[in-house]
Amino acid sequence: MILLKCGFERNRLLKAARLLSKGYREVNESQVLDLLFEYKEPTLTEWEVMASKRAASLFKVNMLTGAILGGASEKELLLIEKGARQIGLCFDIQDDIIGTFASEEQYGRPTGGDILLGKKPLHIVYAYQLSPASERNELRNLLTRKELGDQQIERAKDIVRRCGALEKAKQRIEEHVEKAVEILDKTSMNDYSKSFFTYLVNFISESLDWYR
Repeated sequence: MILLKCGFERNRLLKAARLLSKGYREVNESQVLDLLFEYKEPTLTEWEVMASKRAASLFKVNMLTGAILGGASEKELLLIEKGARQIGLCFDIQDDIIGTFASEEQYGRPTGGDILLGKKPLHIVYAYQLSPASERNELRNLLTRKELGDQQIERAKDIVRRCGALEKAKQRIEEHVEKAVEILDKTSMNDYSKSFFTYLVNFISESLDWYR
């Protein structure tokens, strides 16, 4: 592994290597769970377990690796891990919203891809909770079909919008953004690093109005 040949203190390198191995495993686990969700209706808790292993894991590995090699204390590492998790979750939810609601001009490919694949992002999980029984059954039927036309894709998106699930998912992003900024502000990162991550999560937050 290239990481072990970087010239840093060996204990730090081994700790970073273990972190990388764990992160690799978690990302693979998240992909398995994401695929399984195509065949079931996950609970909010199940979705959160899956999401905590996806983008959140990637952010944790990258940010913690730098902190470990830089000699950060255990207290500092814990703060960075918590902050990275919040960044990853807001990024993940936004990415799923883009995959469903962005226009082809915004996204660069046809919209509604997750609906076609029967995926269960957070806004779909919320839609199952918030929509009336008739629309919930209609959404369930649309997500299990092998082929959907443009009107059917738009109908699925409309159900998610009408019941408030899209707005609730956006609200979750706002909550994760707020927590990320609050936690990272407590770290001893330099001002440039704090500004970078603050800009990143605020950009995610400010972009929410693009997708309706």
